[in-house]
Amino acid sequence: MIAYDFWIDTLDPQYKDRINTLRYISSRLPTVRNLLPTKEYAVLIRRRLRGFTLIELLVVIAIIAVLVALLLPAVQSARESARRTQCRNNLKQFGLALHGYHETYNILPCSINPTPWSNVGVGALVHLLPYFEQTAVFETITFRGGASWTNNASENGTPGTKYFEIQPVGFKCPTDISQKYYPGTNGIVGNWATASYSLSSGAQRESGNGCSSYPGNTFGTGPADHSDHRQSDQISGIYSRQGYSSTFAEILDGQANVIFMGEIRSECSDHARHGWANVNSNWIMTTAPINFPSCPGDGTGCNATTNWQTSMGFKSLHAGGAHFLMGDARVIFISQNIDYRNYQRLGDRRDGEVLGDFGGSE
Repeated sequence: MIAYDFWIDTLDPQYKDRINTLRYISSRLPTVRNLLPTKEYAVLIRRRLRGFTLIELLVVIAIIAVLVALLLPAVQSARESARRTQCRNNLKQFGLALHGYHETYNILPCSINPTPWSNVGVGALVHLLPYFEQTAVFETITFRGGASWTNNASENGTPGTKYFEIQPVGFKCPTDISQKYYPGTNGIVGNWATASYSLSSGAQRESGNGCSSYPGNTFGTGPADHSDHRQSDQISGIYSRQGYSSTFAEILDGQANVIFMGEIRSECSDHARHGWANVNSNWIMTTAPINFPSCPGDGTGCNATTNWQTSMGFKSLHAGGAHFLMGDARVIFISQNIDYRNYQRLGDRRDGEVLGDFGGSE
């Protein structure tokens, strides 16, 4: 009996359980046999020993599949909710940075670009590096036109990393799947690190590049094409790519009613790909409707990445709209179905019109 028990212990658990079941039944055979005929007794034994049938197995698999199908959307929704929260927090940090900058200099940060026009200037987000724990990088930049691109900075202790190749924490939204880097052009050696956010040029005029559906300048307050001007009377929003940035005093419609920044998708614009540090990247306008399709594969004409009327618009991968930073540092989500003129009012700092209900949610 000892050897028999040892042999049983060496078996796979499922066979061991079956043998123990047989032993249990066998110990009660006299009682069972007295109650059941031989045929019924044999059926009882077979029922005790049988495993899952194919149908039972398929039913279990089907139940598991249904449960997974029910739970997966909830999990995905929870993940997107977390990503959206992070996007809002990033914009909130930009809001605090912009207010801190204005408190120090009495003006919002502007681009720095040589005259005549050149693609080697620096964008306004460079001035905000100290507010994103990048003071050491900021202090390496000379702001001397083209020469500034050759300066080296350090990221994680690695020498030789140019400052425009650094991806500052908080500059990318987790939902944004655009490339983090694009190769430098116009003689720039290195890779431009992209961002998911841009300052707003507002309801600005844009001649486009193969499309005329959204010419901009809705209120006559932003006549400078491409936002190429340094004078406040030529720019609708708070920022231009040619050296203008507004003061709080110039925001006549009230800071709470004007967009300061919003989400972008760098892959959907041939200019936004130039990166967060480039002067030729951050002059996004409200001229294009929110989330207007201009990404690779969306088509030609008004849907091309090279059509500036639409590609230089605010976009996100969040369903139904995008996040925006208002002048009072609030972050709101605006639907892509917002009335077009109302959207232009939000982009313009001095249109003077009454802002209608647009359903923006915080």
